[in-house]
Amino acid sequence: MCRRSLAILLAGCLLVGCQSPDEQSTHDRTIIALGTLIHVEIYDAREDRAEQALDALEAHFQTVQREWYAFGDGELGRANEALSRGETVALSPKLASLTRRSLRLRALSDGLFDPTIGMLVELWGFGDTNNNRESPPDDAAILQWRREVDTGPRLTLEDRTLSVGRPIKLTFGGIAKGTALTEAATMLTRMGINNAVIDAGGDLTVLGKRGDRLWRIGIRDPHSPGVLATLDIAPGEAIVTSGNYERYFNYQGTRYHHLLDPRTALPVTHTAGVTVIDGDAELADAAATALMVAGAQRFHEIAARMGIEFALLVGANGDIIMTPALTRRIREPEQILDPLAGIMAGDGDQALSP
Repeated sequence: MCRRSLAILLAGCLLVGCQSPDEQSTHDRTIIALGTLIHVEIYDAREDRAEQALDALEAHFQTVQREWYAFGDGELGRANEALSRGETVALSPKLASLTRRSLRLRALSDGLFDPTIGMLVELWGFGDTNNNRESPPDDAAILQWRREVDTGPRLTLEDRTLSVGRPIKLTFGGIAKGTALTEAATMLTRMGINNAVIDAGGDLTVLGKRGDRLWRIGIRDPHSPGVLATLDIAPGEAIVTSGNYERYFNYQGTRYHHLLDPRTALPVTHTAGVTVIDGDAELADAAATALMVAGAQRFHEIAARMGIEFALLVGANGDIIMTPALTRRIREPEQILDPLAGIMAGDGDQALSP
């Protein structure tokens, strides 16, 4: 049975010191969209302005869910139906922009982040949010997909016209949430909201501060319910994660999760979770996916190629690797044995003190 974790890799709560409600006002709302719970907290704003902003964000996330779901009847779903028949499609300016950047990030990540694997996602049953798959696809189906990948150029985007060399489907599950967070933060700023956090199932971005201090975020250990570490997030930054326990099913004692390696057409097995912090939520989202696939061996290389300064990887065996810059930001840096490699003492079940 497919199980879902709304917390992903980040702790479900924000670890913050705050003033009393009498001193500052907080307005919040939980929105069901994008296959998760989105919690928005607006701090120190007039009630009428905050409620107007929350209404706008709710409409925004519902639109993203409808139009960018790869296997629905919104714009991306309709485009995929045409692309799966090998047809050329015209995209809206917004979807064309997302497609164009996704293809650039695909190249930058050496193909580890790949938005063209929609048919593979379907093959594994992860295109259905109510996935009830109980066993993996058979080997012949996986082999056939891999053969088709090698049959020629995948797609060409000129202006807003998308052409394909073979039938494909696009999926933006590894980037669209970051795009939606970036747009949501921009909307709040334009509406005069200066201090807020938008948490989309553990992927979040922040504006300003919470009172007199930065927003403090807990990074959850993917191997246990505990908090692995904490760090302060600067205004405008986003923290995004990929983990092997958000969506999965068990078969004959093996967990098969939704994060697929485009090279093997199989779920990643060497990495339990990745956290990326960046001022660009869209980039952070794609990078978290790419680093999940890259694993420990290519972690530093792919982070550098994608321009990621702050990232952390938790291996399937519990080992922790992080970029040198993150070792200087994260709490309890004395527990890092090798700051250059970022190896943490102990296994994944041993959390750092918050």
